[in-house]
Amino acid sequence: MYSYLFRVVIALLAGAPLLAHAVSLDIPAGHPRNWYGNAARLSQARAHFGSTPFTPAGEPTTLAFGRALRGLLTNSTTDCDQAVAYLSTWEAPAGIGGFRDATRQQGEALLLIYDWCHQRLSPAQITTLVARWNGYMDRDNGDDFANEGSEANNYFWGRVRNNLLWGIASFGHNPRAQEFIDNALETRLGVWFPSWYQDFGRGGVFPEGADYGSVTLSYPIVPFQSAADFGFDPYAQTPYFREAQYALIYGTTPGPTSITGVPPAGNVLFPFNDDATFFEGSPINVRTYYGDAARYFGQRNPASGNARHMRAWLAATNAGRSWMFDALGGAGQPADLNALPLDYFAPGAAVFYARSAFDANASALHVQLGTPGGVQHRHRDAGNFQFWRKGRWITRESVGYSKPLRGFGGVGQIDTEHHVAHNGLLFQGRTTGRWVGSGPIVIPPGADRGDQPDGLPEVVRLHHHPEFGYVATDFSKAYRNTGGRRVDWPYADKAVREFLFLRRFGALVILDRMRASGDSQLPFYFTPNWISSIEGSGAPDPQAVHVNADAVVRTFLMHFETAPTTVANRASATVGNQVAELITLLPANPVYRVVNEDVAGAELYGQHRLELDSSGSVESYFINVVHGRDSGATALAANLVDNGGSWTLTLSDALQGSVSVVLLKGMASSGGSVTFGAAAPVPLHGGVQGITVTSEGPVWASLQDAIFANGFQLP
Repeated sequence: MYSYLFRVVIALLAGAPLLAHAVSLDIPAGHPRNWYGNAARLSQARAHFGSTPFTPAGEPTTLAFGRALRGLLTNSTTDCDQAVAYLSTWEAPAGIGGFRDATRQQGEALLLIYDWCHQRLSPAQITTLVARWNGYMDRDNGDDFANEGSEANNYFWGRVRNNLLWGIASFGHNPRAQEFIDNALETRLGVWFPSWYQDFGRGGVFPEGADYGSVTLSYPIVPFQSAADFGFDPYAQTPYFREAQYALIYGTTPGPTSITGVPPAGNVLFPFNDDATFFEGSPINVRTYYGDAARYFGQRNPASGNARHMRAWLAATNAGRSWMFDALGGAGQPADLNALPLDYFAPGAAVFYARSAFDANASALHVQLGTPGGVQHRHRDAGNFQFWRKGRWITRESVGYSKPLRGFGGVGQIDTEHHVAHNGLLFQGRTTGRWVGSGPIVIPPGADRGDQPDGLPEVVRLHHHPEFGYVATDFSKAYRNTGGRRVDWPYADKAVREFLFLRRFGALVILDRMRASGDSQLPFYFTPNWISSIEGSGAPDPQAVHVNADAVVRTFLMHFETAPTTVANRASATVGNQVAELITLLPANPVYRVVNEDVAGAELYGQHRLELDSSGSVESYFINVVHGRDSGATALAANLVDNGGSWTLTLSDALQGSVSVVLLKGMASSGGSVTFGAAAPVPLHGGVQGITVTSEGPVWASLQDAIFANGFQLP
């Protein structure tokens, strides 16, 4: 790991905000402090309880928390005494795994009991609890897991929350209280987090995925707002949380969603990384984390566009909320989400969202372009795309948290974390390496990379247009771990993926530029130092062969929820009231291989994976069109003309007319244009168009604006 001082220097050079000294909060002598230290908020909650009372229930910690909350709201000593009795006897497990889970999952409830029912604690109980929880904080803060270098991890955010809650709650009767406040606000938020934000956080995508990433929004709310009540607003220290509101809006399907074989759900999040609740209705509908965050941000600066957009998102999704956050009220009218740009880009995680509208009849796209750091619940999914239309998945990854699927080509068994569970681009059956650790700092040239890839994926072109969204990414360095690395997969030399989403046609054009490598013939790859087994199995990997570059097999992957029918250069499947179709224009005579991913006993997780191979030349291309249409509607017409140094792709539809796309050949992305009907051609932007998020929402820069660095305005 990088030293504390080194991180401070890097953060300063990057322009990150740093706290120059310990944060001094104006904490009152009395209780409550956390959340209800604000008299108006407490009065509002008491009024809400008068009209909408609750009865404490649930597992023991939840029950005790409910009693403490009701005791505070009604001045019930009976409720508080029962909550205090539970708190006084609660102890975290001794084993490190159980300890980590217990403090993260139950810490907020227990520390709020300490604060809200503090007047019912005896001096002896206070002394015991201060010593106990100081020790718990020390153990979490001294852990070699989920601290510095894990800034996107759910345990990290549990520790931010717990340190700050405990520092505020115990201030004045715990000599170390300021130390824990400093840990949360100065070290974690002031130094570690800005460093991660500059590398992987810009744009606000929660890199641990829709499920585990939800805590980056929900865990900090109570302690951050409490700190703001006492004179220091943590949310003002970083743009991340403002941006994360839009990552949530754009990462949510525009309407209710059905999954084949599963009861219909409401609006759901595009799944990525470990997702344990996807088939239960997505975290939006299963947990209260997102609903709580939307309710909170919807009344924070309530006249701002940010707040009005959050209120609109909550009205559209009706995401679940806890009583405490519903007590905040709605705080005004929502905005019209249709006034937002149709595209959003988060350059830190390198995630691109595009859609045709914000209503239930829209098409929506989610493309993962990066391999972000500071993440534990990660998948090998760089280059993955997912497509939703009118309530159905035209294509999506095979979702799960450590669930079994059939392997590449139907051989063996893999995990949903694996390459082939996603809609990626493979060289000899594998996709990019993943950013595995060493802190969030992007490794400087010449420094030891460990098992990191040679480099991160680089978004080289980005274009937001009313009629289309376009992005091109160079993955070449991310496929390799060269320099005698045991984890290298020596088959890719160049890999560039381009995605062009044509809104009115509900069509996604994908161009893959590929140059294979013959490095597998080098002496190192014949030694035992090179790992050539199927990952996690120890068995020889049949794809780990020693071949010339022209024999390297490159594979385009796409998943269908139901079994597709293949005819000539098309593969299509009926998915509810929609038809999902893949049209292959290069290679000219595609041979599709369809793998049923189902493993006995885990059929819910497998889909039908289409694998399209290319080999026989060092350089090659895939040009594919993914299209979604209503059942019974006429198929999209598609034609490709080779112009020598370029191709012209023409798509036509009886209702929408025609569009022509010019794509230049070569291993580097350049040029190209889009022409709708008889209109003038629109050149595809040669650079990365900038975007920023203001208090009123996302704003795309003009194509000539140079003040936006790397696709996003730096803070």
